[in-house]
Amino acid sequence: MATVNWDITTSNDGDRIFCKPHSKETCTACNVDWAQHNQLAATLKQVKELPPPNAANPVRNAQVNRLKEEGNKYFKQNNYTEAIRFYTMAVDLSWSRPLWEPLAFQYVREELAPVLSNRSAAHLALKQYVDALVDAEMVTRLKREWAKGWFRKGKALVAMARNDEAAEAFQTGLRFDHQSEELQKALEEVQDTTKSSE
Repeated sequence: MATVNWDITTSNDGDRIFCKPHSKETCTACNVDWAQHNQLAATLKQVKELPPPNAANPVRNAQVNRLKEEGNKYFKQNNYTEAIRFYTMAVDLSWSRPLWEPLAFQYVREELAPVLSNRSAAHLALKQYVDALVDAEMVTRLKREWAKGWFRKGKALVAMARNDEAAEAFQTGLRFDHQSEELQKALEEVQDTTKSSE
């Protein structure tokens, strides 16, 4: 890729750019046109106060949470298909957050990890093991240090009879939460299964 070097100078007040050899804003000899740049600079110079940064959208946060809670309600009723539907709506709404919104990625990360974890559990209950694993894997990528994601990943792997990988997932979760009885029990179960199949 070629680098373009322009030979420029500025007006006495420093507000406009010209070609240096001819002192022109639009110069056909130098093949440059600084008119639009200078016009934009003049417009921006007139701005006295910068607008405030975009604020986080609390309505979106509440909507994502409401959808997650609705999914949780159906999950508790063992209506996993309906739970997945609500969790998916929460995921879609969270992903639609504009990235220029302050702390957008943090919000997405904090919202999505529990929603995807719950959706993984619902997929697992419906014996949709690949979908359960995909959601759990995403949780571990969004919030690596959250042990629940590793638990979900391990459970999906156990269901797929991939016990060595499941044990590794449970052990990773235990590195982040040494006290987790849920992870300890799951690891012991998968190790017992592995021993008995040898």
